Amino acid sequence: MQEIFQYRSGNSVFHRMNPLAKIAAVAAVVVIAVLTSDPIVLGGMVLAIAAVGAFAGMGRALMQQIPLLLSLGGFLVVVTWLTIPETGIFFGLTLTLRFCAMVFAFQFLVSTTMPTALVRALRKIRFPADYALMTLVALRFIPHLQNEGKKIQEAQAARGFSPGSGIRGRVRGAVPVLVPLITNALGKAEVIGMTIDLRRLRERL
Repeated sequence: MQEIFQYRSGNSVFHRMNPLAKIAAVAAVVVIAVLTSDPIVLGGMVLAIAAVGAFAGMGRALMQQIPLLLSLGGFLVVVTWLTIPETGIFFGLTLTLRFCAMVFAFQFLVSTTMPTALVRALRKIRFPADYALMTLVALRFIPHLQNEGKKIQEAQAARGFSPGSGIRGRVRGAVPVLVPLITNALGKAEVIGMTIDLRRLRERL
């Protein structure tokens, strides 16, 4: 499974940058991406974020998003073209570039900022404690889920499970992984919730 939205240690200028500055930059990207409908502007934003990410050593992390974004982009273009034949392709391309810009920006923020530093920065701007805690738990939980999914896939392969190729094979291969993954995630989420309440972590934020 691809490792996405994980912190990657480093010593680049962006790793040392104030988390509040990075949060402000991401917020600016989101606002511009939502307000503009010009594919040239959106495409320029995507290329600029990718260039900055490559300079910070985050090129691989951003590249891992491309298969998912291409699949989503193709789906959006087809759906909008079928529903609005006249401007569907243009609208679908705009949505795809908008989504790419926001995903790249969030990936860059998470990859260069430690989860604890990110939560402290959110608290400095009066972000609600419960939401800050949820952000921290989610960022810590994502790598765990990815490792669990990888182990389940390896266990399925060791047992000789072969879902086949193509879209149908991908769907068949996803079900045996998602069911135990979701079950385990729900169980661990309940344990984390009980731990948070017992240790009164909300009061410490």
